[in-house]
Amino acid sequence: MTFLIFLEKIVQINVGRPKDLEKRQQILTAAKKLFLKCGYQGSSMNQIAQEAGVTKLTVYNHFQDKANLFVCAIAATCEELISARPLNLQPDSDFNKEFIHACDLALNIINLPEAIKLELLLLELAAEQNPLAHKFYNASHLRMHAVWENFFQQAIELGFIQAEELKTLTWLIVSLLLGVRHHEVLLGIRAIPTAAEKQQIILSSIELFMLKYQKTA
Repeated sequence: MTFLIFLEKIVQINVGRPKDLEKRQQILTAAKKLFLKCGYQGSSMNQIAQEAGVTKLTVYNHFQDKANLFVCAIAATCEELISARPLNLQPDSDFNKEFIHACDLALNIINLPEAIKLELLLLELAAEQNPLAHKFYNASHLRMHAVWENFFQQAIELGFIQAEELKTLTWLIVSLLLGVRHHEVLLGIRAIPTAAEKQQIILSSIELFMLKYQKTA
């Protein structure tokens, strides 16, 4: 191979990469839209290809099958919802204020239309005993739990709350914030909390949480 041919191949590769990434993103965007709208069983690779404006072969070239595409699409959706807002504490932080902020962000994410649809889709997969439900749970619920665990780890290290297993702290605050109320939202028999209702939920949840884990002198 001459140097000129070698250089030409490098140029072709470099030119192709952005297009490949662009097509991959088009496919993921189309897949997220269809999975949320039609569910897992109701979405086909043909429909996703048409929605993305690419061929079915292109979809398979980027994602080996529908199951893999589903996991990637859901993981991307959950990451977009969760990771944009890091929760960082400092030694001089007003912990109560930061705790309220963390709870507010969590409820905002949980009650987004996309998040509600994701939750219903997870229940659909679980009802079918679809093994994808476990991967979905890892990408959504466990990802959110990791954010809470990091927050509580900082709070313990800075002396804002008593030491406790991080999973225990996370399960408690998530249970207090959601409870039966969120199940009713998912069932469509209760509306998403208003701003005033959300504030009351947060304050009550933090009050109960701190009754157990308030750091005593």
